[in-house]
Amino acid sequence: AQMTETEAYRGLLYTIVGSIKAAGLVEHDFPRFMRAVDWTSKAGLDNPDNNYYFAMLRDDAQYRIRATRGTTRNLIFQLVVGQPGVRGAGSSTNVSVVDADDLEIAPDGSFELIISREDPGPDSNWLPSGEGAEALLVRFTHSDWTSEREGTLTIERIGAEGEQRPLLTPASMAASLREVAVHMYDRTATWMDFADKSWLLRARNSITAARPSRGGLVGQYSAFGNWELSDDEALLLRTFPSTASYQGIELGNRWFVSLDYEKRTSSMTLDQSQRASDGSYYFVISARDPGVSNWLDTESHQQGLIMMRWQGLQEELDESRQPTMQLVPLEELFDHLPPDTPRFTAEQRAEQIRARRMAVHERFGC
Repeated sequence: AQMTETEAYRGLLYTIVGSIKAAGLVEHDFPRFMRAVDWTSKAGLDNPDNNYYFAMLRDDAQYRIRATRGTTRNLIFQLVVGQPGVRGAGSSTNVSVVDADDLEIAPDGSFELIISREDPGPDSNWLPSGEGAEALLVRFTHSDWTSEREGTLTIERIGAEGEQRPLLTPASMAASLREVAVHMYDRTATWMDFADKSWLLRARNSITAARPSRGGLVGQYSAFGNWELSDDEALLLRTFPSTASYQGIELGNRWFVSLDYEKRTSSMTLDQSQRASDGSYYFVISARDPGVSNWLDTESHQQGLIMMRWQGLQEELDESRQPTMQLVPLEELFDHLPPDTPRFTAEQRAEQIRARRMAVHERFGC
């Protein structure tokens, strides 16, 4: 219970930081891309494999993005009504979504993307705007943390390229502070509602089938589960490769916040995982190191949440390839794994965590 309360206070700090960035320091007339979610401002069971960026826009203005593609597995632009989780707006209230794979990109990886209500013409990459469009969300999705790197992003309002920013006034500062307060309250309530539904409406130690995400990223499939384990128990989660361009799994706490994905193995992509000889992937969810490569570390939380994501699926998963979970005694774990499953040593674990830590530092640039 004490750990759960402590996580709640840290979750509050994450919300404060995120709300200040999303509401107190942004300008719709002079937008810039800000990092939406990282290790300082976790929220909404954030995907450890994403570099998230956002910019706040006006729905009656036009904007030009200049960018480079980078080498990440996916790059997706999503324009939504309002701001997700605030004043009842959900991240599924899409105005438009575009995948970088569908854009015209120069051989050097550079491209421009126009945001406007009117089509700029066949020679331009276009993200249509519309009534209420306000938040532009960008996701660079990394499957191989060690090799994939994000590109660059800049944005400017067309027709205002040379305008000076107005001076700060007491009224505008007061309005920003009020908006921060609204964000803090609404975002906390929104994510707690998601967390409660993920916990209360599902059987313990179970996971759903992969379904199109309700809220979040359009075109993404997701599966939700939870765990309730003692130190001598483990959940054995089995999943399969698919036609998805990206597939990942993560653990979160009861406050709908991702666990430590930098210094612990609380998340994995298929590129980070070891495939079994039977063609599937087995992940072990437990508090103690089970001695296998694909360990999802619960950080000694007795209870928590599980989320799986698939992006770019070319066809839905049939029933035989849906994820499954089995509760087993930790000491009997290897009786339930393929017989040739290799043991993972303490030295290998230390190197695995060191590599994760350095990859996260390089990915976030700090």
